[in-house]
Amino acid sequence: MSISSEHKPKKSPPLIFVVDDNRELTEMAEMVLKAEGYRCQGFCDPKEVVEIFRSSDIRPDLLLTDYDMGSMNGLELIAHCRKASPKLKTLLLSGTIEEKTVLSQPVKVDEFLSKPYKPQQLMALVKSLLPD
Repeated sequence: MSISSEHKPKKSPPLIFVVDDNRELTEMAEMVLKAEGYRCQGFCDPKEVVEIFRSSDIRPDLLLTDYDMGSMNGLELIAHCRKASPKLKTLLLSGTIEEKTVLSQPVKVDEFLSKPYKPQQLMALVKSLLPD
């Protein structure tokens, strides 16, 4: 006897943390992701995200972060977050460094996207990291 698909509990959509010190870019990425059905939480201060990883059980399915954020760069943020969640999926965005520079760093990212980017480019990478 099998349970029909109608009675299976619905899985909640993946949660994505969007981190960029530029509020407009954070909000734009959130808008694109929410339109595709993802849950998002935006942050302009990477230190706030580190604190959530230290003090909370909330874990995103994907960390989408800018590289150049002043107080902490995106690779440093990824390193901090992976201490609490080693299998965390990551997508690094940057308008200031190139992919080859990112690939030579000790902190590894799952995907890299240069700014400015098109919403379709962002969604293609997110979908590759968070398959249904």
